[in-house]
Order: sequence, then structure tokens, then C-alpha cells
Amino acid sequence: MTETLTETERLTFGALLRTLIRLDGYTTPDEQAVVHNVARDLLSVEPGADVADALAALLERSAESYRDDESVRAAAEAVTRPEARDAIYGALYEISSSGTITSVESQLLDWLAERWSIRIREVDAPAG
Repeated sequence: MTETLTETERLTFGALLRTLIRLDGYTTPDEQAVVHNVARDLLSVEPGADVADALAALLERSAESYRDDESVRAAAEAVTRPEARDAIYGALYEISSSGTITSVESQLLDWLAERWSIRIREVDAPAG
């Protein structure tokens, strides 16, 4: 079951997603599909509702609330619930890893993991 986010946590997710998209510079159609799937789950978009509209509204509200990188980072610091941190980080990681994770995307994810005490498990490649 997906973690239910508070409105402030949703706005923070929107702000971090905006930052991630800006850092990447572009999104492919495949990446956009992942963004929509992740957003549908994380934001609990009702079946049949247009996830693109819900996501656009969230991104617009987050842009009004958090206008620069400093305010986005402050908003991220204010997310304290471990379940919300895990859900947001997992969503951002899934979106980033749908393509090649760039060094600037990695820096944002690493910063969040450090600030939020997210433990990232190393996965060994299969022997062969």
C-alpha cells in the first residue's frame, strides 16, 4: 500500500520532482510514463482521473510555494515522517532510474538520502 502524504509532503514531492526534471534537462516519453505511474500511486489519483492534470496542478502549487532551490531544500528538511521520506525518495529514485541517472540527479538523491537517513542497499551483480 502506498503511503498517504500530507498536503505539505505532496508539495515537497512536487518541488523535488520539479528540481529533478530541471536537473535532467529533458524527459523522454518513457520517463514521462514512469513519472505519471509514480505520481498516480504516490498522490493517490483516483482511477479514471487524469494524472497529468493532477500532476500539473501539484507542480504549479509547489512552484508557488517553493520558488528556489533553497526553499525546496528547506521544505525537504521539514519532512520528518520516515514513511513519507521513504515514499518520496523511492518515487524520485524510480523516476531517475527510468533513464540514466545523471550526476546532478545523483547529487540530489544523495543529499536527500543523507538528510533523511535513507539507507540504500547495494545489490550485487549476478556472478557470471
